[in-house]
Amino acid sequence: MQINEYLRSELVRAGFAGIDLQKTPLGVRITLKTSRPGLVIGKGGKRIQEITDVLRDKYELEMPQIEVEEVANPDLDAQIMSERLAYSLDRGRHYRRAGYYILRKVMDAGARGVEIIISGKVTSQRARTQIFRAGTMKKSGMPAQEAVDKGISQCIQKSGVLGVVVKIMHADYKMGDEVKIKEKELEMAQKQEEAKLAKLKPKPLSDEEIEEEEIEGAVPEELKELIEEVDEEDIKEVSLESSEEKSE
Repeated sequence: MQINEYLRSELVRAGFAGIDLQKTPLGVRITLKTSRPGLVIGKGGKRIQEITDVLRDKYELEMPQIEVEEVANPDLDAQIMSERLAYSLDRGRHYRRAGYYILRKVMDAGARGVEIIISGKVTSQRARTQIFRAGTMKKSGMPAQEAVDKGISQCIQKSGVLGVVVKIMHADYKMGDEVKIKEKELEMAQKQEEAKLAKLKPKPLSDEEIEEEEIEGAVPEELKELIEEVDEEDIKEVSLESSEEKSE
């Protein structure tokens, strides 16, 4: 905690996001997470050499090896955004304007939800808490542990110390109540159903088949039976004259 506080005070403008300390047989490896690695390293590595000397002499670390890791998206890192908010409050910016600025910046970066808490003597001699919220924020369960990133920082003013807490819920976390349609699988299923329906449809009839069906449909079933009973040999002549003409 002492090393973390020292590095935070030294790297305020560099976008300090925390450290990862590991003890190895060759010494202590410290990974610095920052949004501006150029300010941490300094010109010719001078700044990082000074930090290494302080860690070795003051904090008695054996052969400290500092590695600088750049944060890919600093607007979605809770610690960096809390440090930015504390830095802007320290410079005298109004807490509402500073809080809403950080809120919009995080939401524009693609977060699912943001919660910013500023506590202390904000406007008067009586301490109170001001909360800024946007989007969705989980408070309990596995989503609150895995999907929510939390950053804490302090701002020292004449009236007292202001505490700043920033919570960011990432959008890439899969929630249990989300419903997503698999477009590719849906298209494949639709094509399969269309192919099945195409096989069941009857083939289109030709003109000759249509004429035969019309003729067969026009003849009643009783006449069909009579036509089948009469042989062609029995029918010799067919008279087309009417009965009146015959009588004349």
